[in-house]
Amino acid sequence: MKKLKVKIFICLLIIHMIFTANFLINNSHAVIENIKPDYGVAPEIDGDIDRSDKEWLNASKENINLISSNPTDKGIPIEIWVMQNNSDLYISIQFELEIHKTQEFIGILISDSEATSNESFIDAKILQFYNLGNIGERYEYLDYYLLNDEFFRDQELHGEAAAKLDGNKIVYEFKIPVNNSDDSQDAFLDFGEKYAFKIIYGETPDYKNGIKKKNIVLIEIEYKKKKKENIWILVHNILCIIIFCGLGGLFALYIYKIIVIKKKIRRVRE
Repeated sequence: MKKLKVKIFICLLIIHMIFTANFLINNSHAVIENIKPDYGVAPEIDGDIDRSDKEWLNASKENINLISSNPTDKGIPIEIWVMQNNSDLYISIQFELEIHKTQEFIGILISDSEATSNESFIDAKILQFYNLGNIGERYEYLDYYLLNDEFFRDQELHGEAAAKLDGNKIVYEFKIPVNNSDDSQDAFLDFGEKYAFKIIYGETPDYKNGIKKKNIVLIEIEYKKKKKENIWILVHNILCIIIFCGLGGLFALYIYKIIVIKKKIRRVRE
């Protein structure tokens, strides 16, 4: 009887170890080493991706999992789209849930570098819902700076965010300034540098203790792209210069001929 109990205990221990190892492998905070956003036309930040206008057409797209500290929680599979232009970084986060909490929020914590330690995250952009899916539904875009894991409201609001729930699927859109913030309460995103972004999900407006699921990605801010001159516009401009110079030369020659003829006429009359 004792041997049977020992065997059962060993089997349960092995099953537990396999389950734990599988959870750690599948739900480890693996960082996407480098998302390089392509340049694209600025989308309208309204939570509605208009495919007819080819919004987010050039976005870099990744699938990641927002991870819970609870080993029995599978987390939330999300799509993250990233795109930029010369002035802003655009991030869209999309996912489906059978039941969305009425005070759901998605936040983006921004590190001052590619470091991923808690103290490295200094800026937070959060979209907070109230009465999601119910009468009186509304949301608020919030801008915080972080100090010792505490959230403090920025004196000035920078960036923009919006979201929209359609059935079970929700789309969040964020616009974050690039290389143009002099505010010490915001992360300064510089061209050619890589930064850690922590995506957080919660169900109550308690951003220090209410984060249910999270994960980290690295995003490299691409250098400004110089506008390429259209070769035909360049050729057109050169031809115009040549033609106008030629016409100017002909006009000058015409005036010169008239002056010469007038001088000859005067001599004949004299």
